[in-house]
Amino acid sequence: MDTIVKAKVSLTSFIDFMITPDAQKVRKVREIKNFQYTRGRDYWLSLRECLVDVHSTGDISLLDDLLKDTPKNRYNNYRNAIKGYHKFFKGVKELDWFDPPKGAWSLDNFACSVNPELGIYINGIPHLVKLYFKEDTTSAEIILHKARVSTIGYLMDEALRERCPSGTRMAVLNVKKGQLIVPEVAGQDTWIALKSSVRHFMDIWDEV
Repeated sequence: MDTIVKAKVSLTSFIDFMITPDAQKVRKVREIKNFQYTRGRDYWLSLRECLVDVHSTGDISLLDDLLKDTPKNRYNNYRNAIKGYHKFFKGVKELDWFDPPKGAWSLDNFACSVNPELGIYINGIPHLVKLYFKEDTTSAEIILHKARVSTIGYLMDEALRERCPSGTRMAVLNVKKGQLIVPEVAGQDTWIALKSSVRHFMDIWDEV
């Protein structure tokens, strides 16, 4: 009998849970469980979609056009992120697009959607890229350090490797800093930590 998925969450939500202090994890799971997605509540949606268009068309000027139409309450954060992206873009000699695969990583009755935004050949090498914006708007508690990048890369690799071009590197782009991070291949410690986090998440999910 197939396992019934009780909880399906986004990669971003699961990473948020993992880095939330233990004293606040119940609140975080309740927040995730009760969240109803709408495009209007998706703070970075316009920029994510624009970056896909930039690479699929090769037109970097789309970013500046987007900024002109950005609401005042998001303008500064969008401006800083776009500035960082220009830094990344200018630092690469050759960029070509491929359609990034989408998928999910699951364990028992838990599933995590894994939907990287960009598939790009960087100087001829394919990269599957997850965009990371949170340092731009949140506290130092979620700075994109090596362990977090390693977890994201591991989940992308597990869920999507078979549908990627040969030799694809899993990567995370810290948009504000214009910094592309390609984590080392995760080992047994990452797998153990993930299993523990999933079980902790589901224990709380069943209670709230």
